[in-house]
Amino acid sequence: MLTKIIKGSIPMDKKGSFSYAQQHWAALAHVDGFIGQLGGWNVEDETDTCIIALWKDEDSYQEFMKYTHDSIFYSSNQDQTYMALDVSISNPSQFIGGRYNYYRSSAMETRYLMKTEIEVDFYDQKDVEMLVQSLVNPSYRCLSHIVAPLKHNDITIFTLYSAACPTKTVDTLVHPNVLQARQYIYKLEQNWNVLSR
Repeated sequence: MLTKIIKGSIPMDKKGSFSYAQQHWAALAHVDGFIGQLGGWNVEDETDTCIIALWKDEDSYQEFMKYTHDSIFYSSNQDQTYMALDVSISNPSQFIGGRYNYYRSSAMETRYLMKTEIEVDFYDQKDVEMLVQSLVNPSYRCLSHIVAPLKHNDITIFTLYSAACPTKTVDTLVHPNVLQARQYIYKLEQNWNVLSR
């Protein structure tokens, strides 16, 4: 699975325009290889947005970029609604605990996305699963986890929550290989949610 991570800096006076343009990505639902997309606004910085898009594989994503991406992007005038966009690709990325089959229902119920960026000096699959479990706040209903290694030492973990806004867990994270960790919570915009047909 490939995960595309889009971090945007949006001026306050263009948030409405950006949000409206983001709804044009509903066209992704009919693109081969697309799994789903969701995103929203940082609860601590309302000019910061994060969007993640999931694809079955590199080939389907590249086909989309070559033939479809620009027509959606420019017809929505989204290029005029932000100060900066930072795009990262994680391939492969994964659902932890075999949760792929539950993504559709999880995405429909999700109201908050917790993004945890971790820098490690070494990790393996067992370390990642332990990290994911230690990030879950047991007081909130956690629906799914998406793990996106970006570089050899950088991992981004997306945790999907329903209903209530979770509290950050990064301050309680203890792992011998973690060098640095940052955490952000986003309130999702339901009209940005796109699922494959």
